[in-house]
Amino acid sequence: MTNRIVVVPLLLAITALNSCGTEDNHHSTSDNSSDNGSARQGHWVTGDLHVHTALSQDARSPLADVLSHGFDDFGLDYISISNHMRNNSQDNDDNDLGGLLYYDALTTYELPGVASLQAEKYQDKLIYSTFEWDMPTHEHYNVGILWDDANKAERLAAIKEFEYRFSYKNNDSDFSEADLQAWKDKGIVRQNATHEDALAALTWLEENFADSSYGMLNHPRRYANSYTIAEIRELNDAAPDVFFLAEGMVGNQFNGERGDYGSSSADGVHGGVDPVVSELGGWWDALLGEGRKIWNTANSDHHFKTRIPYASGYYPGEYAKNYTWVEGQKGDHLDSQTLLSALRSGNTFSVFGDLINALDFSLQDHNGTSKTMGGNLSVAKGEVVTVTIRFKVPETNNREQVVNDENYNSANPGVHHVDLIVGDVGEKAAHGSAAYDNGHNDSTKVAKSFTASDWYQDNEGYYVMTYTFTAEKDQYLRLRGSNLDYNVEGLTVNGEPQRSEKVVMTMDDYLKYYEDVNNRNYADLWFYSNPIFVSVHN
Repeated sequence: MTNRIVVVPLLLAITALNSCGTEDNHHSTSDNSSDNGSARQGHWVTGDLHVHTALSQDARSPLADVLSHGFDDFGLDYISISNHMRNNSQDNDDNDLGGLLYYDALTTYELPGVASLQAEKYQDKLIYSTFEWDMPTHEHYNVGILWDDANKAERLAAIKEFEYRFSYKNNDSDFSEADLQAWKDKGIVRQNATHEDALAALTWLEENFADSSYGMLNHPRRYANSYTIAEIRELNDAAPDVFFLAEGMVGNQFNGERGDYGSSSADGVHGGVDPVVSELGGWWDALLGEGRKIWNTANSDHHFKTRIPYASGYYPGEYAKNYTWVEGQKGDHLDSQTLLSALRSGNTFSVFGDLINALDFSLQDHNGTSKTMGGNLSVAKGEVVTVTIRFKVPETNNREQVVNDENYNSANPGVHHVDLIVGDVGEKAAHGSAAYDNGHNDSTKVAKSFTASDWYQDNEGYYVMTYTFTAEKDQYLRLRGSNLDYNVEGLTVNGEPQRSEKVVMTMDDYLKYYEDVNNRNYADLWFYSNPIFVSVHN
């Protein structure tokens, strides 16, 4: 795919930040701002944290096909394979073997298959295995228990134990007598039926793998009754080092009901984005308003793209991408622990449809100390803070000329506006209080919406804008941007994304259905940054 810079004309002065992206749409090495104003070398990597292969019983795409699309066609740096933790697992090529435990399918098929393909084709890519867990009484939750060569056996044993203890998608008879006896001898009992069991699972991860595991809420409000905001807070309280990701920009976008959010959802998706993130002043803002470090992601949730007459999700990297800043030089070996540290930092932005392919977003005080996404800038009350935003737009995106022709090359519509969203940060809500049940942050607002008249293009091809404010209280600032004007019928009202319309197949015309789904999705593009915090002292 050719990616050049299309003129989408960004505001005034530019701070001394170096390039954060290049025209190849995937990498750059640059100095990104850090503590005390010093610079560190690093680069952006792109990837997908929620990808199924045919190992999952409800998925159809073979492992080799998934990796080929994600890496060869769309240039991702990493893919996290996250198959279902259930007792109906298959092999890598969609063969039903009568139902396998996830652990057995992982060790017998997935890991050997990945090792073979990595050695053959993808030595410079990161491919690692996580799992999608059916959280008791709730929804799907991604869990990654990471390992290296030295502790691989130990971590795989932990995954097997997790499947026994905390998954309800299996039976005792699925496990060997030897394993059952060993767990019984250790006093391990099953905890897979209640919200308290879900908390126990996250507590177990926090106590045993705080530095080497993570969890992510997948498609959080696909069902309206999956969670309350209080339950989300309890999960985060149980494992703050583990639960720090939420899939706000959900997968399964190539679906008539975008994201597979139907009538049982909280309110569908808005611009393809779960209401947890898309609602201004909603759940995400409520959590950020307590200072909770929970970061947004965008993933494919790929199971298959089309299986006549059905449609499900784009391939990894085709429509949704995460851009995450990792320390070190471009070309350095990327391992899962390095990626985990980078994800935990919060320095990530997420995109639909390659609307942008580079973003610098920073806050700077009068001394030149600056912070990027996930960071906290401490300033004196009354100090002037400068916000700098720089982005690039590729000339093309991956929209096919005709669905499944694999001609991934269409004109990028460009960015119409970028919203700078600000919310107040207060005390962390106490368990059992009214605030703990509150899913709103009423202070959240769009402080400034930038359009082409507010930005200019610098000599590196970035569109640049700045904004200044006087720091009077603790706050956070985050960005969202869109190709859409502020009031587009059925899509935006005063700049706020609206519920995505359902596409219905008529007269069994699945080809038209595929085109209609694709047209809907590429007409309605968004990007979201993670927040930067400001703390004020006297």
